[in-house]
Amino acid sequence: MIPEWFTQGPDVEWQVWRALRQHLPASWTVWHGATVQAGAAPAEIDFLCACPGRGLIAIEVKGGQVSVANGVWYQEGRALKQSPYKQVTRAGFALRDYLCAVLKCSDLPFPFLKLVWFPAVARPEIEPPEGVGTTLYAADLTDPLATFERLLPETPAGLRMPSTETLQKLLSPMVAYQASWQGRRSLDDARIARLTQEQARTLDAFSYFSRLRVRGCAGSGKTLLALRRAYQLANSGKRVLFLCFNLLLAAHLRRIAGEVKGLRIEAVNDLFLALLGREEDGSPEFWRRLAREVLPAAERFRVEDAPDAVIVDEGQDFSPAVWTAVKALVPEEADFIVFYDPEQNIFQRDLAALPSFPWPDATLTRNCRNTRAVGEVLRLHAPETMVLHEEAPLGEAPEIYSAYNGRALRERLMAVLERLLEQESVPPTDIVLMGAHALQKMSLETVMARFQGLRYFTYRKFKGLEAPVLILIDVDEENPLWDRSARYTAISRAVHKLILLKLKP
Repeated sequence: MIPEWFTQGPDVEWQVWRALRQHLPASWTVWHGATVQAGAAPAEIDFLCACPGRGLIAIEVKGGQVSVANGVWYQEGRALKQSPYKQVTRAGFALRDYLCAVLKCSDLPFPFLKLVWFPAVARPEIEPPEGVGTTLYAADLTDPLATFERLLPETPAGLRMPSTETLQKLLSPMVAYQASWQGRRSLDDARIARLTQEQARTLDAFSYFSRLRVRGCAGSGKTLLALRRAYQLANSGKRVLFLCFNLLLAAHLRRIAGEVKGLRIEAVNDLFLALLGREEDGSPEFWRRLAREVLPAAERFRVEDAPDAVIVDEGQDFSPAVWTAVKALVPEEADFIVFYDPEQNIFQRDLAALPSFPWPDATLTRNCRNTRAVGEVLRLHAPETMVLHEEAPLGEAPEIYSAYNGRALRERLMAVLERLLEQESVPPTDIVLMGAHALQKMSLETVMARFQGLRYFTYRKFKGLEAPVLILIDVDEENPLWDRSARYTAISRAVHKLILLKLKP
């Protein structure tokens, strides 16, 4: 497949791309989005397939509802400038002229089919004359190879078809894919976090259970589902209170949610402060007292501002005292949904305090956040039940560096950042530095001064969020601060690229 992964395009082209990738033999080569210069304007071939020893196939893909009346073609009711058959014929002639020029021949010495594919529709009883024998339909997604072999003639005698390697050299200039950082990120983003069957079943479960616990591994879409359910309930006219533990996560969710009538998103301690009309004093004892002291105010809130639904994300972070106060907020008849991951219990909370319901938890075990390369590292620290999404993009190989001291790791960090920011043009906003200690204890002054715009967080502060590029600093597997739960939580924040700077024992 050239490019190796599906880049950009409508969903209907994704369907065809996936069918070709899954069902064609490895000896075939498929170009997606081949562009050929045809006169003053370029002509694009949606898919170009090369079968060694048999010939070439150019495919024009049209999605949605397609029809033709009085010689005019329509797509979703919109008239097309020309028929899809003329489109693929024009592009095919441009490609033929190009190949004939470079191969120094008057006509191609091998078969060249020009086909149209309507992946979203069934074959009609009567096909337009120009489409007979040159059209594929939805049924062909299951076995395109059989269709191609039926349409391609048997290998003609004396066939002089260029080798696959030669064709790649000839056609690569038309489909050159320079994998810039933004291109790689956009490519992987298009394939990450597709709705899994587990997530679909969980959404279904919300229709039957107004109170439910959802247990999910890192990257399984818990926050996505929580926010989705909050939208559904708010849009149905209910007042929804969405709670999480992390201040950064709450701010992030408010930004992406925008203004939704009836939806309130809060970090739980911020809500407690608002209910009491207080400001924090920064002492640990203040936070230990806060959940206990807010109980009367929480009970008043339940009566005076009664929410119709309370949704909690990252529930494993809530202490027993916080859970007592949260339960006091929830009216008896309200929806109550709790998302949690016991494997990310980095604060060592007593999970017996989580609300319990008289039916099993919904479970999410498929990671659909990380590329496969990141996921393979994550699995070393993850529970055995976690599996990687079968269609996760391969991604970039993680970089792991080890040294006996922090100074050597800082030198390596400087070199890595120089490459990412100055050579690969990765925006600093795509990079997150992460460690176990507050920034002032990490000896990163020189790094932060040299590379403006970088962000640093502890893995506790960054819980629930994600970073395109994650650099973990001073990872020490013998330090309790970097136990398995901490490593699992931290590594799972990396979406596209993971860089580990480890201290040797």
